Amino acid sequence: MSTHLLAQDNPGIADNDVLDSFEIPFGTWIEQAVNWTTLNLTWLLDAIAWPFEFLLSNLVDNFLLQIPWVVLVGLMFAIAWLVRNLTVATATAIGLTVCGLLGEQYWEETARTIGLILVAVIVCVIIGIPVGILAGRIDSVWQVVRPTLDAMQVIHAFVYLLPFVYFWGVGRVAATMATMVFALPPLIRLTNLGIRQVPEDVVEAARAYGAPERRVLTDVQLPLARPAIMTGVNQTLLLAFSMLGIAAILGAGGLGSLLFRALGQQDVSLAAASGLAFFILAVILDRISQTDGSGSNLLSRITTAWRARSNPEVLLDNPDFNPEAERVEEEQPAFGEGRIAELSSNERTAITVAIAGGVVMVVSVFLTWANDAGLMTGYSRRDDADLAGQSFSGLAAEGGSWFAYMVALLGLMVIAAGATVWSGWQGGGRWLAPDGALFAGIGGLIAALGYLLIPTNAAASGYSDGIGVYVAIVGGLVATVGALLWVLRAPYSPRRPLKPKVVTGPIVIAGVGVALALISMFSSWILDERGDTIITPELQAEIDELRAQADAGEIEPAVAASEIQIIRARAQAADSIVIDGASSDGPQLGLWSLVLAVGGLAAAAVCAGAAGLDDRRQWLGGIVAMGLGVGVTMFSIGWVGSLARAGDPNYFSGVGAMIGGVAGVMLYVAGSSIVAGFERSKVYRDLPALEPDPAETTAATSVAVPDPV
Repeated sequence: MSTHLLAQDNPGIADNDVLDSFEIPFGTWIEQAVNWTTLNLTWLLDAIAWPFEFLLSNLVDNFLLQIPWVVLVGLMFAIAWLVRNLTVATATAIGLTVCGLLGEQYWEETARTIGLILVAVIVCVIIGIPVGILAGRIDSVWQVVRPTLDAMQVIHAFVYLLPFVYFWGVGRVAATMATMVFALPPLIRLTNLGIRQVPEDVVEAARAYGAPERRVLTDVQLPLARPAIMTGVNQTLLLAFSMLGIAAILGAGGLGSLLFRALGQQDVSLAAASGLAFFILAVILDRISQTDGSGSNLLSRITTAWRARSNPEVLLDNPDFNPEAERVEEEQPAFGEGRIAELSSNERTAITVAIAGGVVMVVSVFLTWANDAGLMTGYSRRDDADLAGQSFSGLAAEGGSWFAYMVALLGLMVIAAGATVWSGWQGGGRWLAPDGALFAGIGGLIAALGYLLIPTNAAASGYSDGIGVYVAIVGGLVATVGALLWVLRAPYSPRRPLKPKVVTGPIVIAGVGVALALISMFSSWILDERGDTIITPELQAEIDELRAQADAGEIEPAVAASEIQIIRARAQAADSIVIDGASSDGPQLGLWSLVLAVGGLAAAAVCAGAAGLDDRRQWLGGIVAMGLGVGVTMFSIGWVGSLARAGDPNYFSGVGAMIGGVAGVMLYVAGSSIVAGFERSKVYRDLPALEPDPAETTAATSVAVPDPV
């Protein structure tokens, strides 16, 4: 017995239990160090946290969360326009508007996410660029900084969370610190590399002319290192965004917290809406922070940035991060500098017609669109089924609503395109051109026709269309005809020769759009749950029992959440009224979307060269495909927006409307793949006449004299 006990108390070297006899108390050491730090260095911890608390309090709490959402959208629009261009600014405004229309909760978290990213990036810039400059100019600093950066990039992202939780607790300050530490190394490395890559002869020349070191840095090294520094800033932003989901574990707030909550509760609706807002915001901030256009998508850019964490120098050779990598000066033609072709009188006439149509489209919104009942709200709001003696303009929820808004927006686009080209301004971008005017005119015409094609709900039997919708159709038709004449007369040509064969890309993309439109037609466009309560007392009892079992530990919380979601889904499927996109009881916009999508596929085939390899024909086919795609998207936006604006509780637009909108986007992309390569032709001056060489002239005009001998 004693021998057996002795063997247990003294395990052999090959026994795993022997490890407990030689246990190194590393965790205890760290705990003692943390406890001593929190007790004796509180002032230091507070000093480190103060900049983050100051920025988060003033930038996020007292500014971004306090200003109206329209003001923030306007500010981001202005910043994007100043930093990039009008196209990026417009996309920024549209994307943020979509985030706001998801609901107040999502908008608040979107604004908070913008603040968290800005704070992290601002602190990274304040620390990273000066440290990178010192490392680039002083070798001893780089020798110290480099192993530190290596350690920061080797440690897993989850490990970053531990010290910040211990010293600063759970909250947004600790989360922002962890995000900053994770995203900081690439900025320091690329700033150091940018400074060191400045040609030494340029630096020595500046010093030889008597420039002090401060001027050498600010006037020579920093300007030449700017591409590398901006690449570092962009990669820092991407890595900061990739940390938001992890930072949500620390209570950072923002859209990451919504995603984290949706995952825990298995809430599909919350996950989808917050994921969409997260994606839109990531694309917006990425595009704003780029120094030039990029052909890659956000996912590939984040993946590339993540893989290059420990070696960000490779990004300087990647055109998606450093446009200077592929920017080569274009050789000027030997026959002189070209100038943009001037407007002809025929073009000016066509532009005038298009602008007049755009003006009519805008004016139509202020006219009557509905009489005696609401058209869309006749479906979504029972009180609007009988509004005898009342009339409503395109601005009213009971009138044109979002269909009218889209007509006005596209009319303004036609006007802006005509005014931009007429004035000779070259900064309008792709949309403010004759092709932009044409697909906007087509889209506006289809939006107005879509409103007219929606059947009147049986409950709103007294409804009649107002004059405004017919004026909108006339305006859209005039704008389309004017823009079409403009396109036919405008001297546009591809920047590079088109491929001398039928390309499959536009056809395949448009084919996907047709398939989506078909799915949209058979999917729900209306989800009516206004009847009896979906969750009956019996079902609620089942849900309560599942929650009680989860609280008691009898089943896993995730299993309980999944079962609850199944109960709710079954109840909604059993008691909801679902109307598809082709049913006569609904708007039938799914059916018309399919018709337009088929037309878009035919136009995309022309764009691809199936009707002949003629540049102008392919250009026109692409524009028509884009216009039909815009029209299909207007169906979706008009229906979804109108029902979201005014409707009874538990009355929703269906998923078919969303799928139809995606189908329209696919048609637009199919056409734009060719149209984007066209630009206004240039006119070049003639070569000067060459004067003959006198020697050659003499030789050519000399006459042979016979030898007298």
